[in-house]
Amino acid sequence: MYLLTKIPLTTVELRWHSPLLGLGSLRARQLRGAIAQAFPEDSRFHQHDAQGQLLYRYPLIQYRWREGYGLITGWHQVAEMLLNVSWLDLPLQLGEDSVLVTEAVINTQAAQFGISEYLLHYCFFTPVLLFNQDNYKKYKQLNTHAQRYESDRLLRAQLLVALRGVGVEFNTQLYAAFARVETVNCRYKNQTMMGLTGGFVTNALLPEGFSMGHAVSHGYGWITRFL
Repeated sequence: MYLLTKIPLTTVELRWHSPLLGLGSLRARQLRGAIAQAFPEDSRFHQHDAQGQLLYRYPLIQYRWREGYGLITGWHQVAEMLLNVSWLDLPLQLGEDSVLVTEAVINTQAAQFGISEYLLHYCFFTPVLLFNQDNYKKYKQLNTHAQRYESDRLLRAQLLVALRGVGVEFNTQLYAAFARVETVNCRYKNQTMMGLTGGFVTNALLPEGFSMGHAVSHGYGWITRFL
């Protein structure tokens, strides 16, 4: 194993009086909107500039949902910033539910990225969005074998994009391929998109909490190590 770098990562689990039911992807999107309203002056929370234009960059703050509570992760300098936010008693409007943060469970780590001499197995905790309108049209016209090849190609491409987004230069050939995969419909920006779930193998050492693909700030593409 060759270690490339360690990057600060902070995860904040926001808790309220009782867990909220609901689809995780919807709740993650609601959490993102609620935090953006709570901190409108800081573009790191919502990926828009002062004029409301979308900032095209890998989001260093990402929103997730787990077992009825919200998760916020922050990379690099944002990791330290999240430690200084007054989370307790923060009111949030999550869809039709109004909640008050009663507990903030904070975890910090030096997330490790590296190159492995053997293949490592990972699972998608949430579906990964690899397709846009153009490459999805191309994908649908392919046969099953070609679709599998295209999925693997997009997996490698999006993994490289995510690595570069957090400042990691993978200075050897990256290998990544699905070990098992299923398709699932996902909602993003009022559109139904095809997401992929399952597991993959790669020669990249990736930390818990890493995300890849489109819409990672909305909770998609969240990976976990499969041991």
